Amino acid sequence: MIFTPFTQDDVVAGRINQVSSGMFGTGSLTVAQSTFTSAQSNVLTGSGPFDVKNGQYYIDMYSGGDQYFSIAYGDFYNSGSSYFDYSGQSIAKVFTNETKVIYTQYKNTLLQPGDTYFSFASGSVDSPTDSSAIFAINYVADKFQDQIDPGQIQVNFSGSRGQYSYIDDSQVVNTQQNVYNLISGSIINGVPTPFTKGSTVSAVYEGIGLFYPTTGIVVLNAIKLDAKVGITPTSPSGSPQITATRPSNATSTQFKNYWRDWIRKFYNSVRKSTRNMAVRKSEFVPSTNYFIRVKNKEFNYSNNPTFVSDGSDGQTKGTIIYPQLISNPRTYITTIGLYDTNNELLAVGKLSKPTQKSFDNELLIKCRIDF
Repeated sequence: MIFTPFTQDDVVAGRINQVSSGMFGTGSLTVAQSTFTSAQSNVLTGSGPFDVKNGQYYIDMYSGGDQYFSIAYGDFYNSGSSYFDYSGQSIAKVFTNETKVIYTQYKNTLLQPGDTYFSFASGSVDSPTDSSAIFAINYVADKFQDQIDPGQIQVNFSGSRGQYSYIDDSQVVNTQQNVYNLISGSIINGVPTPFTKGSTVSAVYEGIGLFYPTTGIVVLNAIKLDAKVGITPTSPSGSPQITATRPSNATSTQFKNYWRDWIRKFYNSVRKSTRNMAVRKSEFVPSTNYFIRVKNKEFNYSNNPTFVSDGSDGQTKGTIIYPQLISNPRTYITTIGLYDTNNELLAVGKLSKPTQKSFDNELLIKCRIDF
């Protein structure tokens, strides 16, 4: 066997390749939102009041047995939070601050130091509107891998005012950013398409939400989204709407315990949509490229039984069977083997089809190994 060592110019290391695919199932871009379910939506399944399985903090959303994201409600002013439910609470009144904690968690993770509120583009990207109340859609990290691709996410909501779909504005701003605004639109045949405004396709900024590709998080302006979609209409039980005037007091109990109702209504808004959620993920894979240079005088002969005699046909073993191949040989390369310095086979690459080699031509074959 002939071994040809690589030179420094033949190996290009440290390359990064982006591998994209749909996030759902075995690689589908879309999934019907009506398929999402959660055991936490109606029943408290945890072992205690602070067990995350209770759905008091997050509701985990599943489709086909796999968890894809969680949802939460956060409030800067703590509106909707509750007292810790234990004997004697009417005296002690221990405030648990659930909504304040959740809002602060996302603020500390996603916003710049010094930012107090989440700000959403309203009218244009240059006119942000602050919101003290948010819904969050937090995708599972092992599902979206390195990032959710900008321009390839669509979320839908259903409420008393109808159904609405939103995409990010990456195709409109046409620059790579860490965060994008949500605009009305949908993904059609893999292409993000903003809804029309006055028969013209344009971005309609309504202060609805923000999309963070690398963290896999969608933060929604709960007040604006509720006003647009009608997520928390007044119920017979008297549960208030998120859009109602809310106290700017962290210790207020005006809307005590209602946040559990709000997050479950948001859950229903997601799963009652008859449209498909779309999410495409990407993984950035380090790779090394090996350039195999087959020069004109190399690899023109073969030990294959179709090329040389095995001695059973009356010819001397090892003799080239066809005389015309002695001076003008033709071989076909089908496989590349990569070896270490001890001549131990490490990797095998197959060509898409046999490629002819002779004294009259040279080949350059690139072999890429992803790690």
